[in-house]
Amino acid sequence: MTPNSNFLTKEHIENAGGRGSRDRISFKWSSRLTVARSVARALEHLHLNSNPSQCTVPHGNLKSTNILLDDDGETVLVSDYGLASSMGLPVAAQHMVSYKSPEYQTSKRVSRKSDVWSYGCLLLELLTRRVSVHSAPPGINGVDLCKWVKRAFREEWVAEVFDMEISMEKNGTKGMEKLLEIALRCCDESPEKRPEMEDIAAEIDAIEAVEADHGAELSAVQSLTEEGFSTHASSAIVDSSDGIR
Repeated sequence: MTPNSNFLTKEHIENAGGRGSRDRISFKWSSRLTVARSVARALEHLHLNSNPSQCTVPHGNLKSTNILLDDDGETVLVSDYGLASSMGLPVAAQHMVSYKSPEYQTSKRVSRKSDVWSYGCLLLELLTRRVSVHSAPPGINGVDLCKWVKRAFREEWVAEVFDMEISMEKNGTKGMEKLLEIALRCCDESPEKRPEMEDIAAEIDAIEAVEADHGAELSAVQSLTEEGFSTHASSAIVDSSDGIR
Protein backbone atom coordinates (compact mmCIF):
# COMPACT_ATOMS: atom_id res chain seq x y z
CA MET A 1 0.00 0.00 0.00
CA THR A 2 1.37 3.41 -0.90
CA PRO A 3 1.97 5.70 2.09
CA ASN A 4 -0.29 8.71 1.70
CA SER A 5 -0.13 10.82 4.84
CA ASN A 6 2.31 12.02 7.47
CA PHE A 7 1.86 10.91 11.07
CA LEU A 8 1.24 14.43 12.36
CA THR A 9 -2.15 14.86 10.72
CA LYS A 10 -4.13 18.06 10.30
CA GLU A 11 -6.05 17.20 13.44
CA HIS A 12 -2.80 16.71 15.40
CA ILE A 13 -1.45 20.07 14.23
CA GLU A 14 -4.68 21.89 15.04
CA ASN A 15 -4.43 20.51 18.56
CA ALA A 16 -0.74 21.26 19.03
CA GLY A 17 -1.45 22.90 22.36
CA GLY A 18 -2.90 19.70 23.79
CA ARG A 19 -6.60 20.49 23.33
CA GLY A 20 -9.02 17.68 22.56
CA SER A 21 -10.88 17.21 19.31
CA ARG A 22 -13.85 15.06 18.43
CA ASP A 23 -12.46 14.70 14.90
CA ARG A 24 -8.89 13.80 15.86
CA ILE A 25 -7.58 10.54 14.43
CA SER A 26 -6.66 7.97 17.09
CA PHE A 27 -2.90 7.47 17.40
CA LYS A 28 -2.19 4.72 19.93
CA TRP A 29 1.04 4.21 21.83
CA SER A 30 1.88 1.04 19.88
CA SER A 31 1.62 2.98 16.60
CA ARG A 32 3.82 5.78 17.91
CA LEU A 33 6.42 3.27 19.05
CA THR A 34 6.35 1.71 15.58
CA VAL A 35 7.03 5.13 14.04
CA ALA A 36 9.89 5.75 16.48
CA ARG A 37 11.50 2.39 15.71
CA SER A 38 11.06 2.62 11.94
CA VAL A 39 12.53 6.13 11.71
CA ALA A 40 15.44 5.13 13.96
CA ARG A 41 16.21 2.18 11.69
CA ALA A 42 15.98 4.38 8.59
CA LEU A 43 18.41 6.94 10.03
CA GLU A 44 20.72 4.18 11.23
CA HIS A 45 20.85 2.86 7.65
CA LEU A 46 21.59 6.32 6.23
CA HIS A 47 24.29 7.04 8.79
CA LEU A 48 26.05 3.72 8.26
CA ASN A 49 25.80 3.64 4.47
CA SER A 50 26.03 7.24 3.27
CA ASN A 51 29.22 8.56 1.67
CA PRO A 52 30.54 11.45 3.81
CA SER A 53 32.33 12.99 0.80
CA GLN A 54 29.01 13.33 -1.03
CA CYS A 55 26.65 14.21 1.81
CA THR A 56 27.81 15.70 5.11
CA VAL A 57 24.36 15.33 6.68
CA PRO A 58 22.71 11.98 5.74
CA HIS A 59 19.22 13.48 6.01
CA GLY A 60 19.22 17.03 7.31
CA ASN A 61 15.50 17.73 7.40
CA LEU A 62 13.97 15.11 9.66
CA LYS A 63 10.60 16.32 10.93
CA SER A 64 7.09 14.99 11.48
CA THR A 65 5.73 16.17 8.12
CA ASN A 66 8.43 14.10 6.38
CA ILE A 67 7.31 10.84 8.04
CA LEU A 68 4.80 9.05 5.82
CA LEU A 69 2.35 6.33 6.89
CA ASP A 70 0.05 4.05 4.94
CA ASP A 71 -3.65 3.68 5.73
CA ASP A 72 -3.14 1.12 8.50
CA GLY A 73 -0.19 2.97 10.02
CA GLU A 74 2.12 -0.03 9.73
CA THR A 75 4.36 1.10 6.84
CA VAL A 76 6.58 4.03 7.74
CA LEU A 77 8.77 5.90 5.23
CA VAL A 78 11.13 8.85 5.69
CA SER A 79 10.97 11.41 2.88
CA ASP A 80 13.08 14.41 1.76
CA TYR A 81 16.36 12.48 1.98
CA GLY A 82 19.19 14.31 0.20
CA LEU A 83 17.33 17.60 -0.02
CA ALA A 84 20.14 19.44 1.80
CA SER A 85 22.60 18.85 -1.05
CA SER A 86 20.29 20.62 -3.53
CA MET A 87 19.89 23.77 -1.43
CA GLY A 88 22.12 26.76 -0.96
CA LEU A 89 23.38 27.32 2.58
CA PRO A 90 21.20 30.39 3.33
CA VAL A 91 18.05 28.54 2.23
CA ALA A 92 19.01 25.38 4.14
CA ALA A 93 19.76 27.38 7.29
CA GLN A 94 16.34 29.00 7.12
CA HIS A 95 14.19 25.97 6.31
CA MET A 96 15.95 22.72 7.28
CA VAL A 97 15.69 21.29 10.78
CA SER A 98 19.32 20.18 11.27
CA TYR A 99 20.48 23.74 10.65
CA LYS A 100 18.39 24.83 13.64
CA SER A 101 20.35 22.55 15.99
CA PRO A 102 22.31 24.10 18.90
CA GLU A 103 25.69 23.49 17.24
CA TYR A 104 24.69 25.30 14.08
CA GLN A 105 23.51 28.27 16.08
CA THR A 106 26.93 28.56 17.78
CA SER A 107 29.50 27.18 15.32
CA LYS A 108 27.59 27.06 12.00
CA ARG A 109 28.41 23.36 11.72
CA VAL A 110 26.14 20.37 11.20
CA SER A 111 26.85 16.63 11.37
CA ARG A 112 25.16 13.28 11.76
CA LYS A 113 24.57 14.27 15.38
CA SER A 114 22.35 17.07 14.06
CA ASP A 115 20.11 14.33 12.65
CA VAL A 116 20.11 12.74 16.11
CA TRP A 117 19.01 16.05 17.62
CA SER A 118 16.19 16.31 15.03
CA TYR A 119 15.18 12.74 15.88
CA GLY A 120 14.99 13.66 19.57
CA CYS A 121 12.64 16.54 18.70
CA LEU A 122 10.54 14.11 16.66
CA LEU A 123 10.26 11.72 19.63
CA LEU A 124 9.08 14.57 21.83
CA GLU A 125 6.35 15.36 19.30
CA LEU A 126 5.29 11.72 19.31
CA LEU A 127 5.10 11.61 23.10
CA THR A 128 3.47 14.99 23.76
CA ARG A 129 1.36 15.62 20.62
CA ARG A 130 2.78 19.14 20.59
CA VAL A 131 4.50 20.60 17.54
CA SER A 132 8.17 21.47 17.88
CA VAL A 133 9.05 25.10 17.20
CA HIS A 134 11.92 23.82 15.05
CA SER A 135 9.65 22.03 12.57
CA ALA A 136 6.32 23.85 12.87
CA PRO A 137 4.60 24.55 9.51
CA PRO A 138 3.91 28.19 8.58
CA GLY A 139 1.09 29.64 10.67
CA ILE A 140 1.55 27.13 13.52
CA ASN A 141 3.04 28.26 16.83
CA GLY A 142 5.35 25.49 17.93
CA VAL A 143 6.83 24.79 21.36
CA ASP A 144 10.50 24.45 22.32
CA LEU A 145 9.86 20.92 23.49
CA CYS A 146 13.38 20.26 24.80
CA LYS A 147 13.20 23.20 27.21
CA TRP A 148 9.57 22.48 28.10
CA VAL A 149 10.24 18.84 29.04
CA LYS A 150 13.41 19.71 30.97
CA ARG A 151 11.37 22.26 32.91
CA ALA A 152 8.86 19.50 33.68
CA PHE A 153 11.69 17.41 35.16
CA ARG A 154 12.93 20.32 37.28
CA GLU A 155 9.46 21.12 38.60
CA GLU A 156 8.46 17.44 38.92
CA TRP A 157 5.40 17.33 36.69
CA VAL A 158 6.83 14.94 34.08
CA ALA A 159 3.66 12.81 33.89
CA GLU A 160 1.81 15.79 32.45
CA VAL A 161 4.01 16.04 29.35
CA PHE A 162 2.59 12.88 27.79
CA ASP A 163 -0.34 13.15 25.41
CA MET A 164 -3.45 12.21 27.38
CA GLU A 165 -4.45 9.66 24.74
CA ILE A 166 -1.39 7.48 25.41
CA SER A 167 -0.94 8.34 29.10
CA MET A 168 -4.19 6.46 29.74
CA GLU A 169 -2.65 3.27 28.29
CA LYS A 170 -1.17 1.97 31.54
CA ASN A 171 0.58 -0.98 29.90
CA GLY A 172 2.89 1.40 27.99
CA THR A 173 3.94 3.69 30.84
CA LYS A 174 7.45 2.26 31.27
CA GLY A 175 8.05 2.34 27.53
CA MET A 176 6.91 5.96 27.30
CA GLU A 177 9.24 6.95 30.11
CA LYS A 178 12.16 5.15 28.45
CA LEU A 179 11.44 6.77 25.09
CA LEU A 180 11.28 10.19 26.77
CA GLU A 181 14.68 9.55 28.33
CA ILE A 182 16.10 8.62 24.90
CA ALA A 183 14.60 11.79 23.40
CA LEU A 184 16.27 14.01 25.98
CA ARG A 185 19.65 12.37 25.39
CA CYS A 186 19.22 12.97 21.68
CA CYS A 187 18.45 16.64 22.38
CA ASP A 188 21.57 17.23 24.47
CA GLU A 189 23.14 20.63 23.73
CA SER A 190 26.49 18.92 23.18
CA PRO A 191 26.64 16.81 19.97
CA GLU A 192 29.33 14.58 21.49
CA LYS A 193 26.97 13.53 24.30
CA ARG A 194 24.20 12.43 21.95
CA PRO A 195 23.93 8.69 21.23
CA GLU A 196 24.53 7.11 17.84
CA MET A 197 21.48 6.09 15.79
CA GLU A 198 22.62 2.47 15.91
CA ASP A 199 22.44 2.48 19.71
CA ILE A 200 19.12 4.34 19.71
CA ALA A 201 17.56 1.80 17.36
CA ALA A 202 18.72 -1.06 19.58
CA GLU A 203 17.25 0.59 22.69
CA ILE A 204 13.88 1.06 21.00
CA ASP A 205 13.91 -2.56 19.83
CA ALA A 206 14.40 -3.50 23.48
CA ILE A 207 11.36 -1.40 24.49
CA GLU A 208 9.24 -3.19 21.88
CA ALA A 209 10.48 -6.60 23.00
CA VAL A 210 9.62 -5.92 26.66
CA GLU A 211 6.17 -4.62 25.74
CA ALA A 212 5.52 -7.60 23.47
CA ASP A 213 6.36 -9.99 26.35
CA HIS A 214 4.17 -7.98 28.71
CA GLY A 215 1.32 -8.04 26.20
CA ALA A 216 1.64 -11.81 25.87
CA GLU A 217 1.50 -12.18 29.66
CA LEU A 218 -1.62 -10.02 29.88
CA SER A 219 -3.28 -12.03 27.11
CA ALA A 220 -2.47 -15.29 28.91
CA VAL A 221 -3.87 -13.96 32.20
CA GLN A 222 -6.99 -12.67 30.44
CA SER A 223 -7.46 -16.02 28.71
CA LEU A 224 -7.16 -17.94 31.99
CA THR A 225 -9.54 -15.51 33.69
CA GLU A 226 -12.12 -15.87 30.93
CA GLU A 227 -11.73 -19.67 30.97
CA GLY A 228 -12.19 -19.74 34.74
CA PHE A 229 -15.25 -17.54 34.53
CA SER A 230 -16.72 -19.72 31.80
CA THR A 231 -16.16 -22.90 33.85
CA HIS A 232 -17.63 -21.28 36.97
CA ALA A 233 -20.65 -20.06 35.03
CA SER A 234 -21.24 -23.52 33.51
CA SER A 235 -21.09 -25.14 36.96
CA ALA A 236 -23.55 -22.59 38.31
CA ILE A 237 -25.98 -23.38 35.51
CA VAL A 238 -25.74 -27.14 36.20
CA ASP A 239 -26.29 -26.62 39.96
CA SER A 240 -29.26 -24.41 39.22
CA SER A 241 -30.76 -27.05 36.94
CA ASP A 242 -30.35 -29.70 39.63
CA GLY A 243 -32.06 -27.44 42.10
CA ILE A 244 -35.07 -27.01 39.81
CA ARG A 245 -35.49 -30.72 39.54
